[in-house]
Amino acid sequence: MKMVGFFITTILMFHLVMVPCVAFIPREWFNFIGFGNGEGQKPQPLLKYDPGEPLVLIGNEAENLGTADPAMATRTDLREKFYSRTCPKAEKIVADAVADTFKTNPNALANVIRLQFHDCFVGGCDASLLLDYIPSGDQVEKRSGFNGLLLKGADLIDDIKSKLEQECPQTVSCADTLVFATNEALILSGLPRQRPLGGRRDTLTSLAKMADDNNLPAPNWPLEKMIETFKRKGFNEEEMVILLGAHSVGSTHCDFIMYRAYNYKETNQPDPTLPQGVVDEIKKVCVDANTPKYRNPPMNFDETPTVLDNLFYKNMVERNRTLLETDAYLLNDPRTAPTVQQMATDPELFHKRFMELMKKLSTLNVLTGKDGEIRKTCRSTN
Repeated sequence: MKMVGFFITTILMFHLVMVPCVAFIPREWFNFIGFGNGEGQKPQPLLKYDPGEPLVLIGNEAENLGTADPAMATRTDLREKFYSRTCPKAEKIVADAVADTFKTNPNALANVIRLQFHDCFVGGCDASLLLDYIPSGDQVEKRSGFNGLLLKGADLIDDIKSKLEQECPQTVSCADTLVFATNEALILSGLPRQRPLGGRRDTLTSLAKMADDNNLPAPNWPLEKMIETFKRKGFNEEEMVILLGAHSVGSTHCDFIMYRAYNYKETNQPDPTLPQGVVDEIKKVCVDANTPKYRNPPMNFDETPTVLDNLFYKNMVERNRTLLETDAYLLNDPRTAPTVQQMATDPELFHKRFMELMKKLSTLNVLTGKDGEIRKTCRSTN
């Protein structure tokens, strides 16, 4: 009887002590210590994580998921070759259309890059900027004063989207179409080729008041407000300076800069920080300070308006040449000046960092999986 009692006590002690402890053993230890062989367990995806940046699938796991149904995507499923099975020609269709446009309208590159920035910085990279109307009747982002009459490039996205619809109906989102077009524009403007991430879906809404609510920088904002806005979007001071290097391509409108040459802070004098040569340059293009709004001509940011190079920074450092007042602050503040100096002396580093940051920008607050929709046309919801 004593022996039977000993065995019963031993069994009870095992259940009271060992079984609860097993509950605290990490699941992945079971294979190592012999409890199970892992069969039937779904492998965990490999994730690359950088504090402040979105999670993005990498390595073999990303390749394997490239064959998944896009409708099952999650936020971490933004990946290269997203349409490899559902619309394999998607990236080529976009690239060919952008290249064809560039042949006759090189300025379209800057327009498309600006479109992506204005779309992503408001509510996320969700093609909200492309909507002309929403069922509620509220004013859409296009109607915001931060976009308005000077926002160009949407017609190119419309043209590309129609080609994609012919090839693969309601498969490639407008949000991805814009990101893919921007990626190709960056390549054509001089940056190294890379594959864009896909998997975004389109939003059902667009509100002008969101664009107006300190989400898009104004050309005369103080530096503190610029830094605060970029930080809210996940970009530090160095990254902000590099993203503003987009001003290496395209132009700005005289309405936003002529006060610096004619009537800075209501003094009827030029901005004292501008060299006389730059003041004369502005006055040569922006001839009449009394011209009605939006009737003035544009002025190129630098001498190579279709090439994304570091001349924008070199002009700042060597000539103190800036058009937008916000750009002028970058050279004179200890938080941003070192990056300006570095980009001015290292064009390859600028190219590398700018491409990385545009990729990061393209992942801001994206809709994936079953969120949103895949629009048939980018100007309206389905």
